[in-house]
Amino acid sequence: MHDIQSSPNAVDKPFGAAPGEVAQAGALALLRDGTRVFVRPIHAEDIELERRFIEALSPSSRRFRFLETMRSPSDALLKQMTVINPSTDAAYVAIIGEGDQQHEIGVARFSARPDGHDCEFAVTVSDEWQNKGLGTLLMRHLIEAAKARGIKAMHSSDASDNTRMRQFADHLSFHHERDPDDATLVLYSVDLIVEPAPAST
Repeated sequence: MHDIQSSPNAVDKPFGAAPGEVAQAGALALLRDGTRVFVRPIHAEDIELERRFIEALSPSSRRFRFLETMRSPSDALLKQMTVINPSTDAAYVAIIGEGDQQHEIGVARFSARPDGHDCEFAVTVSDEWQNKGLGTLLMRHLIEAAKARGIKAMHSSDASDNTRMRQFADHLSFHHERDPDDATLVLYSVDLIVEPAPAST
């Protein structure tokens, strides 16, 4: 269901972007190539921004993210992805440009179970912005936000042929195993109690 698309060797050097700051109003971050991006919580008004982001993904990236083939998301799906329940969910977008020239180049989100002990996560990066450390940056903010809420573990279910996800998970020491109920899926999990911070190389 999810697509973390960032090089396992990408450097994550935040630029004035403490996770706590991002959780509130957003902050600038510096990518591996020196590009500054603005990472902030997603808003209900971001529907068109999110639509353009999803439509611009390659067919394989869309399939990895949604585990199905689609060209354009439905209005119902867009509402689901942009209207966040603050008691259980968190979502952050990475933005470049200003005003009418804003473009979403990455998004990260989690949704917690009712008991608040575990959450499902997803991180997706635009194809042309892969291998710049953006996936690592967004995952870092997700982990910090989950920890701040007292969430103990994170999990994701992904296509078994999503090699970028597998490499990324190995880089961050995520546990992974085949889904015993579906051979086409791999289950990834992160123990936030013992999980080390994402490494920079």
